[in-house]
Amino acid sequence: MKHIHSAIETAAKHTSRYMTGQLRKETKASGWPRHVSANMGVIYEDKKFQVHVHDKHLSEANDLEYGTTSSRPTAAIRRSSNRTQESNAFFMKTLHKLVGEL
Repeated sequence: MKHIHSAIETAAKHTSRYMTGQLRKETKASGWPRHVSANMGVIYEDKKFQVHVHDKHLSEANDLEYGTTSSRPTAAIRRSSNRTQESNAFFMKTLHKLVGEL
């Protein structure tokens, strides 16, 4: 059973890297500045996936995501977060490979 838990944790970490790539593609397509996109990612912590933005860029990322009085929201993070099918498929494929190796 311990091996299965380890495989789940490993698959989740691989999936967070995959999701980071997807998130950055979405922010790039939405016109986000590279310095913001490059300093954000998806982390797996406390058994859940979370978007993390470097503190230095958090305010700018929030303005881009939700808009301001002078700019429209882009919702790039929310769009990326709603693409659960691709992430789930990646997780399951990775987990299957890892469990198959046990």
